[in-house]
Parts: sequence; C-alpha cells; structure tokens
Amino acid sequence: MRTRARTMTGTICTIAWLVLVAGLIAIPGPPAGAAATPDTLTVAYPLEPDTLNPYATHIPAVGDMGLAEGFVTNDDKMRYIPLLARQVPLLSNGGVKLVGQKMIVTWKLKPGLKWSDGQPVTSADALFTYKAMIDTTFRVDTRPGWNLIESVDTPDDLTVVATFKTPYSGYIVNTFRYLMPKHILEGHDLNTYTAYNRSPVLTGPYKVESWQPGQSLVEVANPYYRGAAQGLPHIKRIVWRFVQDPNTRINMVKTGEAQVAWLVPFDQIKALQATPNVKVVVYPLNAWMHFDFNLKRPMWQDVRVRQAVAYAIDKRGIVSSVLGGLGTAAGPPMTPLTWAYDAKAYSQYTYNPAKAKQLLAAAGWTPGANGVLQKGGHALTFENCNATGDATQDRVQQVIQAELRAVGMDMQIHNYSSTVYGEIRVTGKCDTLFHRWKIGAPPALSIFYSADALPPNGLNEDFYVNKDVTDVINQAEQEIDPAKAKPLFWKAQEMLGRDVPTIPVYYMVSATATSSKLAGLTGNPSNAGDGWNIEQWRYTQ
Repeated sequence: MRTRARTMTGTICTIAWLVLVAGLIAIPGPPAGAAATPDTLTVAYPLEPDTLNPYATHIPAVGDMGLAEGFVTNDDKMRYIPLLARQVPLLSNGGVKLVGQKMIVTWKLKPGLKWSDGQPVTSADALFTYKAMIDTTFRVDTRPGWNLIESVDTPDDLTVVATFKTPYSGYIVNTFRYLMPKHILEGHDLNTYTAYNRSPVLTGPYKVESWQPGQSLVEVANPYYRGAAQGLPHIKRIVWRFVQDPNTRINMVKTGEAQVAWLVPFDQIKALQATPNVKVVVYPLNAWMHFDFNLKRPMWQDVRVRQAVAYAIDKRGIVSSVLGGLGTAAGPPMTPLTWAYDAKAYSQYTYNPAKAKQLLAAAGWTPGANGVLQKGGHALTFENCNATGDATQDRVQQVIQAELRAVGMDMQIHNYSSTVYGEIRVTGKCDTLFHRWKIGAPPALSIFYSADALPPNGLNEDFYVNKDVTDVINQAEQEIDPAKAKPLFWKAQEMLGRDVPTIPVYYMVSATATSSKLAGLTGNPSNAGDGWNIEQWRYTQ
C-alpha cells in the first residue's frame, strides 16, 4: 500500500554538510550495595528522566540508557553509523537526490526489525512518527527539520521516502532520530499517555523492567533487539540509581556499590585516577556551557548591558580554577571540533571588569544600595537558572555570581530539577540561563539563534530575533559548498558576538568514573548520548 502525507509549512534550512558527510561514515531494583555480576550493572546517574518518550524528554537519559533508536547515530568519532537503516543515504550512494529546489531522501530499513514487544518495525512507524512530529500539539523538546519535509511516502514496508522542500543536511541526525511505534501510540494523546512515557516500546538493546520514582530505573535486555542473536547486549540487566550528590556517586563506585558514576566533578578526577579498581573516562564534547539572556526582559534590551556581562566573566580563570584546566575558554557558540568554527568571533570579550563598569555606566546604571546598580528605581537584580545534579556547573555559577557582583550586578541562583528546568527553559520563566548545548557533527546555529527557532519550533531560548543574523545563518546552512559556507558561518558568529544574546563560557569535556573491570564505555562527543554503544559494554577479568 502506498501512503502519503504532506505538510506545506515553509522555512529555510541547511545543506552545508550534504557533500561532506560521505567522509564521516563508519560502516523494582536490587537493594543498594548489591554485588555486580557479569550480567548486571549499577549506574549512579545524576538525572531522573522526566519522561522516556524520546522526543518529549528534556534530558539525555533515553539515549544514555540504550532504550531508543532511530535511523542513524554518531559514533565516538562523530562519524555517522546506521542503526535501523541499512545505510546512511547520501548523494554519493543515491540515497539523496536533488530535484530542482527539493531534496528527496530514501531510507531503507533493515529487514527483520522488531519492537521490544515483538511486533515488526515497518515504514508505517516512520510515517506515524512524521505525523506526530509535525503536530504542534505534541509537546516536544525540539523539532528541527520536521516542518521542512513536504511529504513522506512508504512504497513498501521497508522503504521511507522523505521529500524536503529544500536541501537540508540535518536530515541525518535531526529527522527520524528515533522511531515511535504506531501500533502502540495510534489513538493516544502523546502528551498524557503515562503508561508509554514510563515504559515505552522501543527498539534499543534494553527495555524498562521497573521504575521507582525518585530511586531507580531497572532495564533488562530486549529479547527482540536486532543484535540479540549475536549475544548483545553483553550486560543483561542495568540498574540506574538516581543520585544527585556527586560525592555519593563517586563513593558508590569506590565501594563497588555502582560500577559507573556519571558527571565526575573535575576537581576529583586526579584523585579518582589514583584509586584502585577505578578508572576515569575523560573525553571532549562537541558542547559548550553558556550564559543566556532572556531578551524578553527589559534589563537586557540594551546591548551594552549584555556586553558588560561578557567582560565581567573570567572564562580563563573558570577553566583554570574550577575545571582544573580541563576544557577551554569559549569563543563563539560553536566548538573547535566543528569545521565552521571562527576563533576570532567573541575574541573581544577578554576579562575586563573596568570595561564592564564603563558600559554599565554608559547605559545609565548608577550605584545603589549595597553596591547594586540601579536605574529608574529598579535594581540590577536578576535570577539565573540551571538544572540540579552537576557540582561543577554549580561552582561555575557561583564564580559568575561573584564576578558580576563585583561590577554591581546582583545575580540570584535558583536551580531546579531537570523536569522543572525543562519547562522553565522553553517558557522564559528565568532572567538568564546557565546550561549546555551538546550537538551533532554538522555546524548548527539556526536551531539556537534563528528567529524561526523560537520555542516550540527550536531552542532559541534567548528569544533572540534579529532578521539580519537569521538571514546570514540561513544562507550559510543552505550553501552546498563548504568553502562558500564557511565565511557565512564566520560572519554569523561575528554578528552574534556583537549582539551577545548568549555568552559561551567554556567548551566542555566530560568525565565518567567506572569500575576498572568495565570495558566498552567511551563516551560520545555529540548529542547521540554516552550510551550510544551500550550494547558493547562488558566486564573483563
């Protein structure tokens, strides 16, 4: 049966990596303290998921836990590898065709795929996923690229043909990043279907056995996983213990109560590396911590005030004193791992408190009570928000708070659980945000800073609207030739540096502590999730 669905919403999209991608292809829980066996693993994890619906969640737990899959993912070298698809469709292999101004992408599903309830995975599931993602009543974290699809055809059970209105390189990692099961979800409200959101039917190496809110989530090997015949996953049962305190997580690994501890504070890495039977996996991220302005707030309308904040933050000092030299003081909102990175963008913002004070004075802010600046009877006091669970980020927030206080700005810190923070981000309930972006391999600016990417259509949580910047970003992401795209990306980064809707603070590395007997955990620079190869984790003697 040939089916077809259409949407006519229009926008501008990205193609900069369409030619280059060919070079990037590589083919209830047990009691606390339970002993590990070759078939079990306990993970001390800082974040309890808000939902296990992979598109609706605001945190990366679903990817880390090995529950959800899509057509393609990134490996630890940021190369594209097929999961449910037989191959990554490219211009070079005929999977991508440019027809006039449109782009047609053909995905071929691997035969014999099954959902974790044993039902077959078919192209009808891809069509259902597409329809769900273009339905704006479905509350998702972000939906980049979906409204660029003009139609989805399913000529047979294993073929999905997506026609894009314009070329769009993000088709690889943004659209069909996960599949949703039509036979389970059809007819249900995806926002309120609690049974699915807490124990979803998916295709990953694991499925949920139980979830004790506030305590743990237990998953077991999915018997219908596509690698089950090869004995994958190696570890058959994983207990994810939700532990916000980093010292507790670390002690759990030291004592053997857990075999993995996520998000090791940087100041504890060296000590852990010297601990018997413990190893620390440290790896770079295509990610950066950033300080974002809520541009709906009157106090941030004057660019001089935003620039003053940028001069007041000692990025190099933060990397040295808080991060122990791990990571790099950031420039533009794009990491050096990306070919379009411009080292000169944002370079004017060296640590200069005197310059910050001059800009604030020029903007009309004068000393008030207790040294806090005031203007028009209003103090320069604001609320900065982040999610709880990362001690390093907490310390950086405190350093920034002190540095801003030194120039007369009163920043109050209010951090929230991951579930609450996810809602705060997209609704603009805080004056500023301090959190990270972790992205895939293609250069990405539009999803964060385009006027078309305001929530719920993207992650422009600064509520930044600048038509000129949007136009340049769109030109960059539409340009097929990287040599022509690069100067456009650079221009966009320089424009963002002048406008300062965001202040990247540092480019990140991550650290995970594990038992010395656990092999296979490598981490992942991209947003694929650090459990991207969780089926390969195993114990050694």
